Amino acid sequence: MRSEEFIARRRDEWERLEALLHVAAAGRMSPLRPGEVLTLAALYRRATADLARAQRDWPGEPVQRYLNGLVARGHAALYRQGGNVLRRIRTFYVQTLPRTYRKSWPFVAAAATLLFGPALVAFIAVAVQPDLAYGLVPLGDIRLIHLHKLWTDIPEDQRAGLSGVIFTHNIGVAILAFAGGILFTLPTIYLLIFNGISFGAVFGLTQDYGMSGGLGQFVVGHGVLELSIIVAAGAAGLKMGWSLIAPGRYSRRDALLLAARDAFTILMGLAPVLVVAGIIEGNISPSDIAWPFHVAVGVGTGVLLYWYLLFTGRGERRTGAP
Repeated sequence: MRSEEFIARRRDEWERLEALLHVAAAGRMSPLRPGEVLTLAALYRRATADLARAQRDWPGEPVQRYLNGLVARGHAALYRQGGNVLRRIRTFYVQTLPRTYRKSWPFVAAAATLLFGPALVAFIAVAVQPDLAYGLVPLGDIRLIHLHKLWTDIPEDQRAGLSGVIFTHNIGVAILAFAGGILFTLPTIYLLIFNGISFGAVFGLTQDYGMSGGLGQFVVGHGVLELSIIVAAGAAGLKMGWSLIAPGRYSRRDALLLAARDAFTILMGLAPVLVVAGIIEGNISPSDIAWPFHVAVGVGTGVLLYWYLLFTGRGERRTGAP
């Protein structure tokens, strides 16, 4: 094939890539719609392949020099990471994360329903028929409850170390809820329902033994943060899985890439909150401090979290990619 034939065959894609690069050239990436961003990336990859062929078959010819410049511009547009690191972190937490969370509200609502719906059903079922707990609650916990004891009595000298164990475990659960989305949401749905049933069943059994107040006092301090982030991680997984089930006008691959970007933003942005929840659970929750303080911690941290997620970044001008 002569270079003229190669140019005629590939010209349309190169011109399309140039048009998209023109929009991105002056830092105006935000006008590009998500599909156009994906198109830009795909066209850039094909242009690099075209450059490799031109370097092999027509070295030194105008087509090789043109493609070299086009690929350089594409690389600069897609991979630029310049700018102040602290400014980028601020943009992420002030704009990107809360906006992505709000944009994902249908999946947050679905994840909350999958967690708290089964929890309510299990609570009522076990409170009415305690024998059901044998299929829903670990046997060791049932034995303690039968003795009117809870597993929440953590010795003071062990609390600091246990905090690390707790938030590491919770982060692992959040990652599993997120990653399960790649399998068409099924593992994520199972994880949310399973944890909801376990949570509700334990409360149902303690209610039957008159101990739900003590368990509630333990849970309330850290539970608002912990459960909120598990729901958010589940929403991230559901969003990825739904992109595979109903990709809309995109291919499944491109729809998954778009959803995964939002899902990863939610997971990585909110995972540090589980560290805070773990510290509270390991130190404040098992303490003998009066119950109003536990409630104040739980309500206060919850209000701060949801004020941040629901209201931060609403009035600021958008400066980065969507």
